[in-house]
Amino acid sequence: MGFTSYWRSKFWGLVLSIVTDGVTTIPAHAAAEPVPLARRPPVPDGPLIVIANHSSHADTAVLLATVGRSRPVKFVAAADYWFRRRRNKLIAKWLVGIWPIRRDRNGMKDLLTAAPTVAAGVIVVVFPEGSRRRTPKLAGFKRGAFELAAASGAKILPVGLVGTGDLLPAGRRLIRRRPVEVRWGEPFTVATGHAEQAAAAAFRAIDRLIDEPALQRPGRVWTRVRRMAFATAGLALVTGWAYAEGIFWPLVAEMPLLLLVCTIGRSWRGPLLIVATAIASAAGILTTWWLVSHGLDTPTPLTTARMHESALDQLTTDPAAAFANQMFNGIPVKVYAHSAGQLGMDFADVVSAMLPRLGRIGVVGGIGWVVGGLLARYLKPCLGTVQAVCLTLFPIGLGVVIWWWS
Repeated sequence: MGFTSYWRSKFWGLVLSIVTDGVTTIPAHAAAEPVPLARRPPVPDGPLIVIANHSSHADTAVLLATVGRSRPVKFVAAADYWFRRRRNKLIAKWLVGIWPIRRDRNGMKDLLTAAPTVAAGVIVVVFPEGSRRRTPKLAGFKRGAFELAAASGAKILPVGLVGTGDLLPAGRRLIRRRPVEVRWGEPFTVATGHAEQAAAAAFRAIDRLIDEPALQRPGRVWTRVRRMAFATAGLALVTGWAYAEGIFWPLVAEMPLLLLVCTIGRSWRGPLLIVATAIASAAGILTTWWLVSHGLDTPTPLTTARMHESALDQLTTDPAAAFANQMFNGIPVKVYAHSAGQLGMDFADVVSAMLPRLGRIGVVGGIGWVVGGLLARYLKPCLGTVQAVCLTLFPIGLGVVIWWWS
């Protein structure tokens, strides 16, 4: 159950990082730092029942993506809704994890059968309003979750979900991007026979938690990358990367540049990083040209003999067009620099030939700077996801290029 629940949380975390303006967990203590979606919130130890307000199907996904990162989770829900149709049953089993109860006088009996599961460490989530509400006003709480807490010896964790009703309100099929906050109250225990009082107290607690609207907070990756973009470390990264790519590094110069410039908005730092990358790339190309022309062979990992033959042929036939071809044919720039050294080209000819290469860095970096500013709202919560996808796809693309030139 724990393995399945963990991967459910990762799946829904990925979905929410794409379709929302960020999901943030706000722990109960005022001194505690807000927890972004990429991190695991510190769920209280011991048997635990989570209760939350309910205005959207997104509530389940949000709690799975946050609380479900730490412990296995089951959601109390109507058996006739989730198990009547095959599609709903598959979703309930594989993507959610439903604890089914009947919507009649047997419902309390079904709910209390979860007591051993709660005692074993599985978090059971109950929406004590019963069903999704369609108005902003919080509905009254039923006592079932509190009877379960008394029977299992579990703590109740009240959670206020803010923003999910705007993201995907009841009765709507299309998602509207909104920030979402998961606000925790103070956990408490329920004494036997005091379920009604506990329900009233929890109602007041959650009503206070959801009083203020959610704020958009940038994700952890966005914050760190932006900080680096304005620091000396960011400038050192793009220049060192581009310089090394001109000599031996098998990854393209624009990779760290694009990551940094998309976070800096309209700041002057964007053109500075682009120019620094271009100058460093030119320095790397010239270093390789000089070393090879003086008899010092430089390493060219992840290249093929056919790449070298093609670069030599292009530089011999038309040096001015050779580096322009390099922008699109997938041959690393270090191969052209190496071949220029083998041919003993003049310094001026090498500088003139590599101008299209430097122009590509300017164009790609400029597009990343402008587009990053335009899409900042969408990238702030999910830049880490975008980065992970790109890093996953890049080795595949590199393998295809090497195969093509083999």
